[in-house]
Amino acid sequence: MSTTTSTTTTAKTGTTTIKSTFEFPTISLTKIIKRDRDELAILLKACEQVGFWYLDLRGVDEEPTLAVQDVPTLFKAVEEFFELESDEKMKYDVDAIGPCKLNGNAGLAGDGKKYGVEGYTFPRDGLCEHVKDPANPCHLPPLLQQKRASFVNLMDKLHDVGLALLNALDVVMERPGSANTTLTSKHEISKASTTCLTVQRYPSLSAESPHAGLSAHTDVGSLTILFCEDKGLQVLQPDTKQWQYIEPKHGCAVVNVGDSLRFLSNKKFRSAMHRVVSYPGTTIQNRFSCAYFIRPNLDAEFRDEEGKSWKSIDWHMRKYKAYREMGKKA
Repeated sequence: MSTTTSTTTTAKTGTTTIKSTFEFPTISLTKIIKRDRDELAILLKACEQVGFWYLDLRGVDEEPTLAVQDVPTLFKAVEEFFELESDEKMKYDVDAIGPCKLNGNAGLAGDGKKYGVEGYTFPRDGLCEHVKDPANPCHLPPLLQQKRASFVNLMDKLHDVGLALLNALDVVMERPGSANTTLTSKHEISKASTTCLTVQRYPSLSAESPHAGLSAHTDVGSLTILFCEDKGLQVLQPDTKQWQYIEPKHGCAVVNVGDSLRFLSNKKFRSAMHRVVSYPGTTIQNRFSCAYFIRPNLDAEFRDEEGKSWKSIDWHMRKYKAYREMGKKA
C-alpha cells in the first residue's frame, strides 16, 4: 500500500494564524512497474488532484537505488563550478550557448545579492547522444566534463523512471495504443526534446533573507523528478490556496506534473504552483537540488488553458522567457 505524508505548517498573516494540512501520497516505483492496480489508481489520483507526490525509489531491501546514491556526487561536482569567479562562469552563460537555453549556467537575483539561486543545466540531447546535433555539440566546463559520464548515467536512469510513469498513466487512463494518442508517444527517446537536468544552489535560505529562493511558478514540461535533502519547497494547495511545505523523505524523489502533461491530458492533471522559500526557524547554507525535467518531443502538439494550439518547443520558449523576466524582478 502507498502511504501519505501529512505536513502541518503554521504561518502568520498579520494577526491571523493559518494552519493547514496537505497530504502528499508516497508511490512505489517498483509497484508501478509491476502494474499494481492500487498503486496505479493512487498515481492517477495524485496527477488529477494534487500534481505532486513522493516517488519511493527504494528496492525490496529498502535501500535507495543507484540513482538516489549518485546525486550527492553530482552536487559536489557542480559546487566546485559554482565556486569559480563570475567571469569564468559567465563563459558558460545559458543565454549565450546552445539552442533553447538548455546548456549552461544561470543565476537569478535575490535578497540584494547577485544570485539568490544559481543553476547549471545539462541538455539530454547532445549529452546523452540519443539525438545528435552536429551543429550544436554539448561542451561542458572542464570541471564538469570530468564528471560527464556520471551526468549521462544519472540522466539515463531518471529518463527510464519518467517513461515508466508515463507508460503507467497510459495504462491506467486506458488510452488506445495509437502512436498519436499515448503519452509515451509524445516522449520518444529518438526524437529531439528540451528534456534536461538542472542542479541548483541557494547560497543562503533564511527568514533574514526574504527574497532569496525561487519565485512561484509551474514547470514547463511533463514530469519533474526532484532530489533535495533540505527543506524549503512549498506547493500551493489547489483547494485551499494555501502554501504547504513538502519536506524531504528518505529514499524518495519528489515528482510533479508540469504544464505540458496537463495539456496532453486534456487538462485532467494539475500543474501545481510551487516555490522555494525559507523554513521557519532555520538557516540553510548552500541548499542544493537536482531536478530532471522530462519534456515532450519538440513537435508534440497540445492546447493550452485558452484552447490555443502549441508545439512543445514554442511553449518551452514562451515559458522560458517568462522565467527569465521573473528572475530579473526577484
